[in-house]
Amino acid sequence: MIVYFNDKYIPHDEVKISPFDRAFLFSDGVYEALRTYNCKLFRLDDHLKRLKYSLKELGINFNDFNLIENIFTHLADINNIKTEYSVYIQISRGVSYPRTHNYENSLTPNVFAFAKLIKDNNKEKNIGVKVILEKDLRWLRCDIKSTSLLPSVMASQKAIQNNAFEAILFRDDIITEGSHTNFFAVKNNTVFTAPLSNYILNGITRKVVLELCKENKIDFCEEHINVNELKNFDEFFITGTTTEVTPIIKIDDWIVSDGKPGIITLKIQELFFNTVKQV
Repeated sequence: MIVYFNDKYIPHDEVKISPFDRAFLFSDGVYEALRTYNCKLFRLDDHLKRLKYSLKELGINFNDFNLIENIFTHLADINNIKTEYSVYIQISRGVSYPRTHNYENSLTPNVFAFAKLIKDNNKEKNIGVKVILEKDLRWLRCDIKSTSLLPSVMASQKAIQNNAFEAILFRDDIITEGSHTNFFAVKNNTVFTAPLSNYILNGITRKVVLELCKENKIDFCEEHINVNELKNFDEFFITGTTTEVTPIIKIDDWIVSDGKPGIITLKIQELFFNTVKQV
């Protein structure tokens, strides 16, 4: 695989990053991930806006946003990718020696990016998935897409070990989001999801789903969902860049409704796929 690193396109095994890079030592960096539909980058402007926000919140000095689209498309070309793909970009604060918690504002960021083929999740999207509930142990700035992901990694791994697709996180009995997705519930034909705050990421697919609800007169409410009230809801689904709109049919050992994707979930899924087909 050919990857991008600091203005160069090189084989992935030739990338050399200093052990004093602050992303390596402190998770002092941000990232963004997006995908294509019809081999066109989907919602690039939204992803770049979120990337700018993350960089600004952490005070990382990077401004070459006009180069990013070309980096992504060139990665696909140079790797001879002809079908749908996802791209990942990571920007660290840079190298600082010796290791200290504080840093100089003049550091030069390290920029790394790669492209890969989209994994086929059609089975999960068609029949639905099992999720587990896990305490949200992440830091208090989940609105920043930082590389500090260990609690999410641990939750996601626990889900896999329990034959589940995702871990849904809760804080003080309130659902926040998944380890790498946003969480939605449906009750009496109304769609619910947690409001934007420092506890959740402003998901791009989340944004698209809410736009589709508004355009198609599907009632929705950005409101907190209590773990203890989950069984009062009719349907659940998760959203994400590669997860898209995936129904939830089982939470821990509880089978949701009849164990099949719900009507509203399927309607939103249909609207979503019709939208991306037109990209």
